[in-house]
Amino acid sequence: MAAADPTRLDKTAQLDALRKRMATIPGRRDHAPTELLPEPAMQTPIPIPLSSANDTNSAGNGDFRPSPVRARTLRTIPVPLPVAELLPHGALVRGTTLSITGAGSLLVGLVAAVSAAGYHVALIGQPKFGLLAVHEHGGDLSKVALVDPGNSDPLDAASICIDGVDLVVSTVHGRDVPPTRARAILARTRTHAGVFAITDGHMPGLDLAISSRPIALGGIEAGRGRLRSITIETTVHGRGITQRTGRHTLDAPTFGEKGLRWSPVDEAGALADGGTMRGLATAQ
Repeated sequence: MAAADPTRLDKTAQLDALRKRMATIPGRRDHAPTELLPEPAMQTPIPIPLSSANDTNSAGNGDFRPSPVRARTLRTIPVPLPVAELLPHGALVRGTTLSITGAGSLLVGLVAAVSAAGYHVALIGQPKFGLLAVHEHGGDLSKVALVDPGNSDPLDAASICIDGVDLVVSTVHGRDVPPTRARAILARTRTHAGVFAITDGHMPGLDLAISSRPIALGGIEAGRGRLRSITIETTVHGRGITQRTGRHTLDAPTFGEKGLRWSPVDEAGALADGGTMRGLATAQ
């Protein structure tokens, strides 16, 4: 029996069909705990390889990390360097809701880091998102789904994707989300232990706000040349986190290298090496 054309179904039937398709997605870390163990006074960002996300017992697998470290990897989702160095746990805690605004490189890096670690990502209402850039960052495009909500509210699709996708990124078309709708999304995200992010608009009750802006370009001097790097300034603030700001440069690979790379810079270095402010409007 041929499947019904989704465009001919009413809204309720479309949502039901999407829920059934979401249920078939393999590999989700269902019901992952969201509470972290107490952190030591001094802590550095912890790498989160895919293999560690499934390890609950180190015996026989060569994982000799302390138990609190292994527990944190299960309860978090990896992020790119510019964000990792600004977060208390060096990653996003499951159940977190956040906003991401500013330079597109940061969102691309987030999707790449999450998918490269083996987690699933849903991008809702992001038709111009740079999938090629995700690949260049080392991301796994087989883990990334683009969802077109059409004329429907993108939060309808987001609320369903949250049930089975590790990271859900959605537009809200620059509007203010009503508090009652926001509470439902927040509760759903925490229940299913995923991470939900919006890229525009305002939503009350979010745990984190991540904003970034390009401050320097490398490789373009005197209005000509080939773009080699971009330096962005990233700011993170939210519940229980004092505002933190960092600057990192995204460098294109040189001959013989593979993949883009992030590196931290000091305040003086952010405006060096051809870091002209000209052209930043178009870089965004």
